[in-house]
Amino acid sequence: MKFEDIRNIAMIGSGTMGAGMSWCFAHAGYNVKLYDVNPHQLERACTRIEAIQKLFVQEDLILVEAARAARKRITTTTHLEESLTGVQYVLEAAPERLPLKQQLFLQFEECCPADAILATNTSGLRITDIASVCQHPERVGGMHWANPPEIVPLVEVIRGERTSDTTVDAIYKVTEKLGKMPVVVNKDIPGFVSNRLQYAVLREALHLVETGVISAQDVDCTLKCGVGFRYPWLGPLETVDLGGVDVFYGISQYLLKELSNMSAPPEFFGKLVQEGKLGIKSGQGFYDYGRVSQEEVLRKRDLYFIRQLKLIREVQAS
Repeated sequence: MKFEDIRNIAMIGSGTMGAGMSWCFAHAGYNVKLYDVNPHQLERACTRIEAIQKLFVQEDLILVEAARAARKRITTTTHLEESLTGVQYVLEAAPERLPLKQQLFLQFEECCPADAILATNTSGLRITDIASVCQHPERVGGMHWANPPEIVPLVEVIRGERTSDTTVDAIYKVTEKLGKMPVVVNKDIPGFVSNRLQYAVLREALHLVETGVISAQDVDCTLKCGVGFRYPWLGPLETVDLGGVDVFYGISQYLLKELSNMSAPPEFFGKLVQEGKLGIKSGQGFYDYGRVSQEEVLRKRDLYFIRQLKLIREVQAS
């Protein structure tokens, strides 16, 4: 399948990621069939898409007429075969269970045109394992988005062991058309790249809190107002270049061995789960959210993110 021939998209799964990704495809001019086995989940997805549409109009990222046109390009269905008929590109965002995803990809091969691109948004399973049941694993590749997908620019394009160059190229070019920032992950490793970086930081943050070096609130403040403040503009290796490779090499010689190398979650982290302190969805985690609703917390987060996105685009265009 050539990138230029892709017009119709099947989005399999209508959760937070599926709804947001559907909007991105529709916004870029693609026709989207959004599938879910649960009709109530599809209703929630439509409500979320309308909220995304409203936010993008409010923040002057899209005109009202264009937003309405994008919304009309999204249709919903509870019939898998119907969602797959006549599409050139499938993106799967089902729950992270390997047997479920494998069964879906078998159905994709059976129902889709023979040259359709078959992509998965899995964040933890190997592309190679998902594609292992397929007759044509060369058509299967990873397209890993970050939450919220309608705002965060990054998309990882992951090459499975048998993914063809044609498939990688098509996923990459589709990602560019969506206005996203694609990066190619050439090895099908656990966590790909973004989650490995995220969990490396999380491991050290948990270690610092567990050992009493700093509070949870202050470790977050340290990252947001210090190192993390630079991250939208300077990656870790750019930071080394600007600070001096020799300087960072010298510090690495003594500091790396002091960092946490734990290979299992610390006890206090598991205790939060046991106590039902699951974060914003339960009202308490590392923070106590009191009477603030989940919707309000996520609304504020999305406003921060979307204004950061606007600033990035403004700087890139200058």
